[in-house]
Amino acid sequence: MNVAIDIEAQKFILVFFRVAAVLFMVPLFSARFVSGLFKGGLALLIAFLLYELVKTNIVLGQDTFSLFLLSGKEVFVGAVIGFIIRLIFICASISGEIISFQSGFSFARFMDPYSMTQVSILEQVKNIIALIMFFVVDAHHMLIKGVAYSFSQLPVGAVTLNSSIAGYLVTATGKIFAAAFRIGAPIIVTLFLVELSFGMLSRMIPQANVFVDGIPMKILIAVTMLGLSLGYIVPNIGGLFKGLETDFIRVIRMMG
Repeated sequence: MNVAIDIEAQKFILVFFRVAAVLFMVPLFSARFVSGLFKGGLALLIAFLLYELVKTNIVLGQDTFSLFLLSGKEVFVGAVIGFIIRLIFICASISGEIISFQSGFSFARFMDPYSMTQVSILEQVKNIIALIMFFVVDAHHMLIKGVAYSFSQLPVGAVTLNSSIAGYLVTATGKIFAAAFRIGAPIIVTLFLVELSFGMLSRMIPQANVFVDGIPMKILIAVTMLGLSLGYIVPNIGGLFKGLETDFIRVIRMMG
C-alpha cells in the first residue's frame, strides 16, 4: 500500500514540475513582485486539476536519482511550452526597443517591475499591450489547454530530445525580429522616412545640427504614430497569441 502511495506522490511531483516550469516562463507569473507562495500554490492547483489526465509509460520506483532525471525532463517540457509564449512577449519588447532607439526614447529608461531591468518607455508600453492581449484573447486558457494536451499526448517521462525540436526552437527564435518589425512597422517605417528627410536636410543646410535638433520632432512623431497605429499593432499582437494552440500541438508532437 505504501509503495502505491509513494508512486502516486512521485507522479504528482513530476506533474507539478512540468506545470511550474510553464508558469515560470510566462512573464506575468515569473515577475519578481509575484510572491513565490502564490506561484507555488497556483502550480499545485493546476497540477491537482490536471492530475487525472496524466499518463505514464515508465515504471516509477524508489530510486531518487531516477526521479531527479525524470524531474529534469518534465522541467524541460514545461520550459519549451512556456518559451513559445515568452517569444511573443520578446517580440513586443524588441519592437518597442527598436522604436525607442529610432526616436530617442532609449535615453530615458526606468525600472521594469516585471523583469527588474532597465527598459525604455515605449518598450514598456509594448509589454503592457502584449500582457493585456494575453488575457483579452484568452491566451491563458490556451496555455492551460496546451499543458493538458501535453499530458494526454506526452506521458510523464516520455520526452525525447531530437534535432527536430531543437531546429524548431532555433527557427522560432530567428523569426523574432521579423515579427517585431511587423508589429511596429508603421512607426518604424515613419521614423526611417523622417531620418532620411533629416539626412537630406543636413546635406542642404550643413550649418544646422539637424540630427540633434530633430530629436524632439522624432519623439513627437513616434508618440503620434503610436496612437494612430494602435488599431494595427494591437490586432497583430493578438494574432500572435491566437496561433499558440497550433504551436503547442506542433512542439508537443516533436517531443513525443
